[in-house]
Amino acid sequence: MKWKLTCRDAGDGSGDVILELPDDLLQAAGLAKGDTLELDPDPDDSSAIRLMKVVRCDVCDASTAETGHGVLQAQWRDGERERMQLCRSCFGYAMATLKHAHWVNHMFDDDPDPGQED
Repeated sequence: MKWKLTCRDAGDGSGDVILELPDDLLQAAGLAKGDTLELDPDPDDSSAIRLMKVVRCDVCDASTAETGHGVLQAQWRDGERERMQLCRSCFGYAMATLKHAHWVNHMFDDDPDPGQED
């Protein structure tokens, strides 16, 4: 889908522009008010730009625009929810740490879980 949007001067002398995004565009792109966006020129059309949602790692604050992100989340029975968005490196570290903890907790088991990889 394509939308034609108009940029307007921010009016503060900075040279910045304001780009108002219609609700149907936000919904179609899976965006919400308050999301941080990155603008990239479209390599196929010099008059077009691409909007990309910027997700920052909750641990190291790295942008996940290039690689994507992983999500560690929980929903507890009392209704409390927890959620972290992680870059590939921090997600890998979390997974390795949890796998190691599992290994330590079960290394002397008589019948180790055959479904677990080392």
